[in-house]
Amino acid sequence: MSEFLRVWWANLNRILLLLRVKGLRYTWNRIHFNIFYYSKNPIVIRLLPFLVKYPPYIELEVTSRCAFRCVMCEHTYWDEPEVDVSYEEFREVVDEFPGLKWIGLFGIGEPFLNRDYMKMVRHLKEEGVYIEIYDTFYYTDDALAKELVELEFDRMFVSLDAATKETYEAIRIGSNFDRVVENVRNFVRVKNESGSIFPDFLFHFVMMENNVHEMPAYVDLVHSICGDQGVIQFSDLLHEFEEIKHLATEVPPEIVEATKRRAEERGVSIAWNWNTEREKPPIQRCTAWIMPYIFVSGHVIPCCVGNEANQRELQKKLSLGNVNENSFKEIWDSPEYKRFRAMIRRGETPPQCRDCGVFAVDKE
Repeated sequence: MSEFLRVWWANLNRILLLLRVKGLRYTWNRIHFNIFYYSKNPIVIRLLPFLVKYPPYIELEVTSRCAFRCVMCEHTYWDEPEVDVSYEEFREVVDEFPGLKWIGLFGIGEPFLNRDYMKMVRHLKEEGVYIEIYDTFYYTDDALAKELVELEFDRMFVSLDAATKETYEAIRIGSNFDRVVENVRNFVRVKNESGSIFPDFLFHFVMMENNVHEMPAYVDLVHSICGDQGVIQFSDLLHEFEEIKHLATEVPPEIVEATKRRAEERGVSIAWNWNTEREKPPIQRCTAWIMPYIFVSGHVIPCCVGNEANQRELQKKLSLGNVNENSFKEIWDSPEYKRFRAMIRRGETPPQCRDCGVFAVDKE
């Protein structure tokens, strides 16, 4: 069977499974997300402004609190107040998106530190919204794992950037490798015992100077937890801001090849998220503008790609509005936001996008 047919057949089986387990509405939300947000079809991208009149996806930052000092994270170098979004504030935002299909419910902070977080999750699950998060798994004990599995939380990335305790705790300062790995193992056990297909469960490894040597061993770690169901996303640093420039690295080809071989031997799936590719596509191919990102402060930025550049104040200054001052619809329909979308269609670089690491942009 050709690779195209294999992928097509796997996708069809996944759709049929979702229809049987989750129903038509949920399945359509998943299909919609893959068609529009992840589209590389030039016709779809060209028609996107006419097909998507209002954002079907959002990312909502629910807290700016975090207990750790991760060396690659802008949060470590912030001077930002620690704030939680209340359940009432959350409802005021999401209720403005009656057709919401997908939400990234996390941000630059630890979502489970917000005491209203699971209340937010329960509301979204009642509405059939697809929920995705990246999380450290420091707080995901057995009780929380059972609740997330019972609610059929949709997709979780484990932010785990090393294969050994020494390297991990030098990167995620204040965390505990043994506790995190144990929580991850317990989560997988709870999910397997329930027989649930949810959540989709993936591992996220940010590649840096101080951890790339552990990438093949990391495949072994994931395999020891998930067997051949393990899935890993290896990512570059999204932005190399001043405080972390020394962490940026080109992964040696021999390590890439060793990691691929180890993954093939273990049956672990890997994806490479090369954010800083030298040959970037033109900005007209951007689909991220249909997924606005809302800070815990209420500021609306066009997407998440400007994050992790340690330019929070500049992002606020260039924000397209604030949901604490105006409704999102007023912000979306404002001359500023319309001008922003028009510039992308024309292939011009809006000020908010000048630090984009994904598309070809004018930096001046």
